Amino acid sequence: MLNIFGLEISTKKLINSALYLLFVFIIYLILRRILKITFSHAGGRRTSAAQKQRIKTISQMLSSILRYLFLIIVLLVILSILGVNVSSLLAGLGILTAIVGLAFQDMIKDFIAGIAIIAENQFCVGDTVILQADGFKGVVTNIGLKTTEVTGEKGEVKILANHNIDGLINCSRNNHKS
Repeated sequence: MLNIFGLEISTKKLINSALYLLFVFIIYLILRRILKITFSHAGGRRTSAAQKQRIKTISQMLSSILRYLFLIIVLLVILSILGVNVSSLLAGLGILTAIVGLAFQDMIKDFIAGIAIIAENQFCVGDTVILQADGFKGVVTNIGLKTTEVTGEKGEVKILANHNIDGLINCSRNNHKS
């Protein structure tokens, strides 16, 4: 038994946890390397600037998700070593996640729609589009994970939540190759 910060921790539990963390860290490094290699070779030499930006955005997003998952696992293992009942904590976090998910469902919809717009190359910055809902015509000036900005012919800017973009006509589509 080890006495760390006044807590009695068994040596066996500490070694098992360290080995588990080492295993998780190795898996994290392997997955991160696979992502890096995959996205560095994606598209080839003939990839346009917009496609390179889309690949970079997706790569950074997946890398960030992977990093947060690793940190959560490390935190849970450390809490387990310190004697916290992690299963009760996970159940409570599940309930909290459901509450937060309901509160932020529009933001989550925007985020998922933004990923779909970028990944599926539905339209790009510089494309001329017409919004079928109100007939607004303009040029896409910014595509984010939450909103898309379209600048009209008179300079007016329409900011659209990504999950609300429905029935859009891309007048520039014949100029793009996926």
